[in-house]
Amino acid sequence: MATSRRRFLGIGISVAGAAVAGGTLGVEVAGAAPLAGPVSQNPDSIRGIKWRTVRRPAQPGDNFDTFGVRFDTQGLSYRTAVASLFNNDFKTVVLRVANMGDLPRGTTKKQRNDEIIKVLGELNRRGINVYLWKRQWLQRSDKSWGAYNRHPGADEFIADMTALIQRAKREGIAGSLQGVMPVETNLNNCAEVRNRALYIARGINDRTGDWLKTHTLMVPGAGMGPYFKGIHDGGTTWLRQMRAQTGRFAFLYKHMISHPEAICRLGRLNDRWLTNVGYEAKKTVDEQIRFLRTTMGLADLERYLHGHRAQFPNHTHVVFWGDIGDGIFSMSSLDNRPRWNYNTVRALHKLLVKQNHWHGHFFNFPFTHEGATRTDLWGYLITVDRRNGYARAKNHHWNRAKTHSVWNEWHAWSRENAAF
Repeated sequence: MATSRRRFLGIGISVAGAAVAGGTLGVEVAGAAPLAGPVSQNPDSIRGIKWRTVRRPAQPGDNFDTFGVRFDTQGLSYRTAVASLFNNDFKTVVLRVANMGDLPRGTTKKQRNDEIIKVLGELNRRGINVYLWKRQWLQRSDKSWGAYNRHPGADEFIADMTALIQRAKREGIAGSLQGVMPVETNLNNCAEVRNRALYIARGINDRTGDWLKTHTLMVPGAGMGPYFKGIHDGGTTWLRQMRAQTGRFAFLYKHMISHPEAICRLGRLNDRWLTNVGYEAKKTVDEQIRFLRTTMGLADLERYLHGHRAQFPNHTHVVFWGDIGDGIFSMSSLDNRPRWNYNTVRALHKLLVKQNHWHGHFFNFPFTHEGATRTDLWGYLITVDRRNGYARAKNHHWNRAKTHSVWNEWHAWSRENAAF
């Protein structure tokens, strides 16, 4: 089923800092077929923010807001914007590839891709690492679930990623390109997650001369990204298959409720999600962690990846993708008293970073305007003052919970000893 909800689609860029490109994290198991070492960065080193295009109010005939083709720089040129990111130590970027229905009427794929290539060129010139990212529902199949022979949603993702990889190669700007990832895939269970991940990897390799075999694929859990129950059922067979197709692999965790059960089977868990980790949840940190480990299957993910890390050091990673608002400010009703709900942020930081040592993350956007408030402020790291020569400043305004500045909250996430 293809989504028509524009708020779940769009175009943008995610930017990560403090990335380390280079070789493997360890040798492969004895007896395995020799593989080319990955050229992409270690997912655990990603310190990421997300950069999207300018949101456009709904036009006549539109049911939703759309996004423009140009990335949101608050009036800066791409060259100046990229320089500002580089100078503030953001060194890895995920370019978000739009679903066409989320762009203004009449926009072509060439126009969309042209804009991505412009930004990729600037990032490549600065030596900044780049990923490609698209919100893509993957549950569609040409037969009933389990056919595994053709999946139109995944085929669409493969086609879009392949076109951009090939064009970047032709234009000599593929050197900084690290990998690809679908997000919010709307899959029903982890058998589908494992299947579609391999299907995508093989499809891209077939069309790019095995490009992914030295680069990175990341895929989220089932639903909108937080469900991992049964992920370990793939065993070492699945990990070997993925290792044969990719230089590196990571699962993404996105904190977002499922669509209703009529759209995704995981909708049956939505009432329990809302009670335990939802916007108005009143559970303690440990109660929320218990729910995530049991009902949402994070314990299966922990067991699977830690149990096989020595044998598959490049393919057992987790990267945090933020919340439904692409930050960490939309997890809970943080304006209310008492502030129960910052517990969700605390629970995720404790579970992912402190306990499992999964430090990689993507959340927040780069640029907002000076004087912004609320949601235009809480998820942005750099302010731009158009009335003062486009002066840029780090966003040291309070976050929504008033526990950190926005700047310090983002920088603290990857530190195991950080207080949240």
